[in-house]
Parts: sequence; structure tokens; C-alpha cells
Amino acid sequence: MKVGFDCQIFTLQAYGGISRYYASLAEQLKSMGHSPRIFAPFHCNEYLSTVSPPTVDGKRVASKSSKLMRLTLPVNQILSNSRMKSWAPDVAHETYFSMFKPSRRSYPTILTVYDMVHEKFPEEFSRWGNISVRKRSAVERADHVICISESTRNDLIQAFGVDESKVSVVYLGFDTFADVSIKTDSPEISRRPYLLFVGNRTGYKNFHGFLRAFALSPALKADFDIACFGGGAFTVAEKELIHSLGLSEDHVRHHGGSDKVLGDLYSQAAAFVYPSMYEGFGLPPLEAMAKGCPVIVSHSSSMPEVVGDAGCYFDPHSIEEMSAAMEKVVFSPSLRQSMVSAGYNRLQKFSWASCAEKTMDVYTQVVR
Repeated sequence: MKVGFDCQIFTLQAYGGISRYYASLAEQLKSMGHSPRIFAPFHCNEYLSTVSPPTVDGKRVASKSSKLMRLTLPVNQILSNSRMKSWAPDVAHETYFSMFKPSRRSYPTILTVYDMVHEKFPEEFSRWGNISVRKRSAVERADHVICISESTRNDLIQAFGVDESKVSVVYLGFDTFADVSIKTDSPEISRRPYLLFVGNRTGYKNFHGFLRAFALSPALKADFDIACFGGGAFTVAEKELIHSLGLSEDHVRHHGGSDKVLGDLYSQAAAFVYPSMYEGFGLPPLEAMAKGCPVIVSHSSSMPEVVGDAGCYFDPHSIEEMSAAMEKVVFSPSLRQSMVSAGYNRLQKFSWASCAEKTMDVYTQVVR
């Protein structure tokens, strides 16, 4: 089957879970004997450099996402649609929620909805771009919609009134990341044991709650540091909060870099803490499990569905409960070991190969 992916997410992300999803999906489809093609004329995405030719139609013109890259979206969309139409796929898969309505197509269109965070936390997002409006429009024009968890599927049906028969659930896979020595990339983080936080730290991600929960425990403050990966450097407000909680820059450190660095951060962390109020799926807990890292996670949205019995849960609205969960895990070697074993068992439920197989089932259903 010929499957065409448009340019959108590869123009918007240099790194990120969504673009990694499509790059992994395309590679798996190709290994299954199908013909995927990513039409990204001008992109900034790192993952496409790892995709085997001729799967990618386009070239990388920047090393990071930027406003300038976003300005190329209209031209990219026109070129992407034109090249895809000439290629004549059996099915098209839109990689995000386009502000430009595609021209009339002779082949069916699939859309993946990753979460409903813009609908659940509208106050945390700029009205510029109208993501929710664009998402609804993309859902309405798609022939079928894939959601990455039952939680997201239920949220989508409830928020947009979508016919249940139009929406399928396909779980994501996960990446193990190649090992890289922390000693050469970030020697300072290995001084003391640390708790790891990954990704954006704004609003519903509950980073402020995590800091307060950590600072609430004298034992955690005495024996552990916090390592944060991604999400950009700490803001002035975050630095002020860190200092107000009696923590220093030695206690709470920010790290950037490649997925290889992230993989090593997971493997050396005492535990990974995921305090988010809401996630459509949540790849980081699986990534942590794959590196033998215990997962301490909020009991909300899709998290129990993904993490299952491999995590230690807490109410994300309770600072006390989060603090107690962290103490419970990091000060019990036997519990940590049992959680690591449970994590490895849980991972058997998720793989990019399984994701590709179930996605192909959706494609086949829609084409028929």
C-alpha cells in the first residue's frame, strides 16, 4: 500500500513525540513491505535524517523549529499536497491540524488526534493559531480518526460529538535510545542521586507542583537532586520559585541535548516523576521503563491505561501525596527493583511494530 504523510509536523518540530511517531511509523510500514512517503519539502526535523530513502521527499533546511520555519507552512503545504497528489497514494495521513484545507483528493484521509489538551486547558494556550478550531475541522474532513489511547478517544467523542464508528485506538510504541556516557555530556549530574522530570514545564504539566512536593520532604532535599530535560531553560519565575522553596541551582538542574542524552538520564535516575494533570498517551513513562527507571506518575487521564501496574501513582492535585509517593519509591530498593521488573513486563504491550500493524488495519479498512 502507498501511504502519504504530509509536511506539517516536520515543519513545526525539530524534535518531539509527534514527529518521532510518524518517522517510526513510516520506517515500520516500509519494513512490512509497504510504500510510505513523507512529503516534507522544507523541514527542520531531526528524525527524518534517520529514515531510509526514498521515504522522505524533501530536505532539512534548519536545525531547529522557529518562527521562520512556521512561515514556510503555506508554501510547504502547497508543495506537499501537489507532490503527494502526483504520487497518487492509496491513503493520506495528515500529521497535524492544518489551517489550510487540502485540495480535493481522490484518496481517503486519516488523521491522528494525540490529546484534547487545548479543549481541557484553553486558558493555557494562545488564541493565535486556533488549534482547537483547526482540530475540529481536520476531524470533520477526515475519513477516519486514530486516537492514541482510549482516554483520548472518549475525550474526543465527548468534546466534538464524533461518531464512535469513525474513531479507532492505536497505541504508540516507544524508543530505548542509544547509550551515551553522561561523563562526556553532563558530568555534573552524577554527583548525587536525582529525580528526573522530562519535557515542557508549563501549566497542566504540573512542574510547580512537583517542585513543591519535592521541597516538602526534608529527606528528599537532603539526599537527592532534580534533573530536568527539555522544555527550554528555566524561566525567571521558575528560578524564583526554586529559590523560594529553599532549593539551589545545584539542587535543580536543566539539561538539553539529543535523545541519546535523554536515554542516559533515564538510565541513571533514581526515579522518573510524571506529575502531569493530563496526557493523551504519555511516552516518557515507557521510555523510562525501557531504561530500567522506576516511574512515579499521576493517576489521571491516560496514565493508568499506559503505565498499568508498573507505576507508583499519586493524585496530581495533592502535593502531600506526590511527596509521599516519591519518598516511598526512592527510599525502598526492593520496591524500586520490583517496579523496574514490572516496567519491563508492561513494555511488551507497546511497540512501533504493533503500532504500524494496527495502523495498517485502519488504512485497509478505510481504503476498502
